Amino acid sequence: MKKISLLFALLFTTTLSTMADEQKSVNLSGDHTQQTVALSYMNIFVTLEDNDGETGKVKLELENLDESKALLLFDRAYDEKTVKKMPVSMTFDKTFGGTKNKRVIDPYEQANQPMMLKPSDKFTLPLVEVQGGTPTVCRLPIYIAKFKGKKMNKLILMEKEVIELSIEVELKPSAEYLGLKDEVDALSRSISICPNSKHKPTEAKQREDYQDKINSLKQKIDAAIQSHGWPTNSRAYARYNELKSKLDAIDLDSHVRDCGRHKTAAPRKGHSCSYCSLSLQQIYHQLDDIYKKIYSSSDRKAAKAKVMGQVNALYRCCTDGSCSKHASSWKSGGGGYKAKITERYNRINGI
Repeated sequence: MKKISLLFALLFTTTLSTMADEQKSVNLSGDHTQQTVALSYMNIFVTLEDNDGETGKVKLELENLDESKALLLFDRAYDEKTVKKMPVSMTFDKTFGGTKNKRVIDPYEQANQPMMLKPSDKFTLPLVEVQGGTPTVCRLPIYIAKFKGKKMNKLILMEKEVIELSIEVELKPSAEYLGLKDEVDALSRSISICPNSKHKPTEAKQREDYQDKINSLKQKIDAAIQSHGWPTNSRAYARYNELKSKLDAIDLDSHVRDCGRHKTAAPRKGHSCSYCSLSLQQIYHQLDDIYKKIYSSSDRKAAKAKVMGQVNALYRCCTDGSCSKHASSWKSGGGGYKAKITERYNRINGI
């Protein structure tokens, strides 16, 4: 009988422990930045606050739904003697598990102070850092307490509920990174240095201006890296540093070509530009991509201004009657792409 009683007690204790721990999965992404974990006595709002492409910051907000009890989280493993002497005195209920006077508080590791949620209260916990693609387990030991006394300045700890949040975040490149990448790509596409002596500004000044833009962008990238404090072996550092490498790889000499806008004594040899190697179909697709990018931008005016040089050059390459690659095909309708290119060019100008 003694063995049976011990076995029953062990099973009963295990059952209580299992019931007390409740596991909840939370999945967040750039398109799904908030999820609510709804419990009978509390709501937990989990929100993706920050995302640099390497790590994310998650905010946890707790809302007490119980109209008569308080919810508590502790920052340290306080003993019974200490919790009794807190500004709001706390004692354990006689039915609370453990040995009387030897019970120790189960703390929330991310807390920096004890937290109490009165009925209908909301409380924001310190931000939790998560890694992309790797679940982060956040363990919340919630103490449920009832008020004691007329002044309600004492609490009786009734029970503990442990909530384990398994938070998984799909991280995407941040808006900061995407903005810098767009600037680098736009600069790389726009470089064109005219060596003609009639061109203003001079070739030397054009080179100087482009080099200044390259250096300015590199400084912005360095400032972003420094502000985040990423180690040099992190993926985020490598991603931003790759943008700098792309800028370093720009060879201004390879972008020197006459812009074709200056009259010379020499006979005209016909139109020639970097887009002559493209088919009308490829030119259309480039204009279509540019249009979609401008249209989906949060600042269409600024996005349009960055690419109009490229847009005009693409259109000029099709319409210039001296272009040996496109003039004949354009005149005959370009297999349907003449109308498409004209329509897309007009749409871009109309934004």
